[in-house]
Amino acid sequence: MTFLSHDQLSAFGQTDQGLMRSDNEDCLLVDSKHAVFAVADGLGGLPEGSMASELAIEALAKHLKGLKDGQELDFPQLFAQINRRVFERGQQISSEMGIGTTLTACQISKGILRVGHVGDSGAVVFNNRSWRQLTRDHTMAQDMLDRLRPGEHAYIPEYFSHTLTRCIGQLSQLESEAYQYELTEGDRVLLFTDGVTKTMSLDEIHENILRATDPEPFVAELIDTANQRGGPDNVTAIAVFYG
Repeated sequence: MTFLSHDQLSAFGQTDQGLMRSDNEDCLLVDSKHAVFAVADGLGGLPEGSMASELAIEALAKHLKGLKDGQELDFPQLFAQINRRVFERGQQISSEMGIGTTLTACQISKGILRVGHVGDSGAVVFNNRSWRQLTRDHTMAQDMLDRLRPGEHAYIPEYFSHTLTRCIGQLSQLESEAYQYELTEGDRVLLFTDGVTKTMSLDEIHENILRATDPEPFVAELIDTANQRGGPDNVTAIAVFYG
């Protein structure tokens, strides 16, 4: 677990193995100097899921050490560098299967939230009016939904929701996504792995995060709730309270 207080920001991050997994393949980063936060979820269907997520977070942390004060991250370029690192290690471990991980990272500077993303972890902004998920899941289910015309419906097998179409480390080249959002005072940002949303909806999280005055007890309660509901997966969350 990690705590940070930085200008108008306060944040807390925690990861937990859950009740059904033999180990924890999630990893997280909270960097107080650069106000950078990240979560990664190693792919359990491939070798060394925990190694993949740790490598991605370690590569991000190493990059931040060379960052100048106030310098903005170039997320597409950075994700490409991290992908190469994880891909090369995966080829050493298993040239046929490789290793893989999701990665969702953000940087907050001068009231602007900037996000880099690949996989099915996520970043959501909550405020008094509503919530907005900034990231798009790179899954077979989401791809099918995106192809539907207005009013169309389709049967989507449950496992499609957890079958990634993009991740860090599987291919030598990576297409990641980047987003930007202007924060206002009172906004709450949540980064999470899918162990969170397997047990609760974003509407429920919205209600709870607005009642919270401190990110630490909120994140602890989030993880406790996931485990009370069966803890089907590793669960990782970082809450950032702005203003």
